[in-house]
Amino acid sequence: MKIIRLAVAIFVFLQSYAYAGKKALIWDDTETLGTSNSQNENYFFYTDNLGEKEGSYIFNFTYGYNDLTDVAINIPVGYLESYENTYSDMADPFVEVKYRFFDKNGVKFAIKPYLGYPIKKHSEFSEHHISYGITLISQIDLEQFRMYANSSYMVHKDRPLGEYEIFQSLSIEYNFTENFSVISSLYISSYGETEKGGLIGIGYSKGKVEIGLGIGKMFNLENNYSIYSGITFRFF
Repeated sequence: MKIIRLAVAIFVFLQSYAYAGKKALIWDDTETLGTSNSQNENYFFYTDNLGEKEGSYIFNFTYGYNDLTDVAINIPVGYLESYENTYSDMADPFVEVKYRFFDKNGVKFAIKPYLGYPIKKHSEFSEHHISYGITLISQIDLEQFRMYANSSYMVHKDRPLGEYEIFQSLSIEYNFTENFSVISSLYISSYGETEKGGLIGIGYSKGKVEIGLGIGKMFNLENNYSIYSGITFRFF
């Protein structure tokens, strides 16, 4: 069950540009790259639980189809260490399309559907069938403050009314300078059981490199702490 939950978490953590690396802390924003621009994002997540440790790495390549639309491919890898064994393998790659459909007076909305395909069906981190979902992203820019809200609906079984997950997050960012910000997020996930958590971290940008680093905790007795990090390289 833990392995299945970790595979699900890999999708949740990117349901994912002032600091693109900060999406490890806010899950996503409404910004797009612009026509023909591209970038590489790398995300690392680690969770220390009682009796086991979980981790994931996600390689992301994003291309700006036009000024309002981005297309991205994501390749995730999962890691699980418990008393019984240690296991790591590739999870299901997935494709995302983000479209910003509203942008006025600092209020922005975007939608982002995704489709995952089980290339390595023998992997314990694979869902073993096509998976899909959609995220509604909202953002409010208020001078030095920014607020982000993500609401995702994800289907994890190939059944008409099969198992699904609802994930919601709310993030607040304060920009100390043009390059440095502090971020705090809360999230809730409903998939079989409800999980809640929060984190705090920083975003930093210099030239074409952007990073995000944070620490958090799921609000349950099993979780000791979780680490969230991301680094992005722009090619424009």
